[in-house]
Amino acid sequence: MREPTVIRWPGKIPAGVVNDELMTAMDLLPTFAKLAGAELPADRVIDGKDIWPVLTGKEKSPHEAFFYYRDNELKAVRSGKWKLHLAVPQGSVKGKGKRRAKGAPAPALFDLEADIGEKTNVLADHPEVVERLRGCVTAFEEELAQNSRPAAFVDNPKPLGKSVE
Repeated sequence: MREPTVIRWPGKIPAGVVNDELMTAMDLLPTFAKLAGAELPADRVIDGKDIWPVLTGKEKSPHEAFFYYRDNELKAVRSGKWKLHLAVPQGSVKGKGKRRAKGAPAPALFDLEADIGEKTNVLADHPEVVERLRGCVTAFEEELAQNSRPAAFVDNPKPLGKSVE
């Protein structure tokens, strides 16, 4: 997934530069907090990273890996130029009680520098990359099991600010 983004801050962010580093919307909170001189909450895990040095062109992405979910199901992992799509075993339960059909997609590895459209599966050519990315998935799932990030719900929510009545 790629989202074109334009970021402008004359004198702070270099103009006319294309930045292909991995960044995500979850990085905005830590980045804006740093720029505002605010502290991040210490009572919860914040998945985003401060990307200010990336935006200014001084550093590479702080993300070793990025995980793609759909309907609370891990679908893929990306690290650098590599993206590994994970397979869901045939017959396994997939969201809302549906079963995964026969012929479900097998795992696939793509070199995003050479194949941005993810057309050529190079999984068989790079077993060491597949092993490394699967290791990232295992480590992330273990960390997630220890530091669960449930959806936030509020009992009796009220709008912020003045109410209109």
